[in-house]
Amino acid sequence: MRWVYQPVEVQYPDGGWRLGRINAWWTDSAGELWCRLRTLPGGACAQWLRYDPESILLLTSTGT
Repeated sequence: MRWVYQPVEVQYPDGGWRLGRINAWWTDSAGELWCRLRTLPGGACAQWLRYDPESILLLTSTGT
């Protein structure tokens, strides 16, 4: 497991988007990438989700 602070934008099944953050990455024994995700503001507790780049967009956390 690798602890991080990664801002993201998450797409929900209804098509809406919400800001969030990933605070950890983990790769399982099958090679699948998982992220510990929490939506903002005041979203539910952080949960482990399999990373899907189509619905979890990584945002820039530092300047260019």
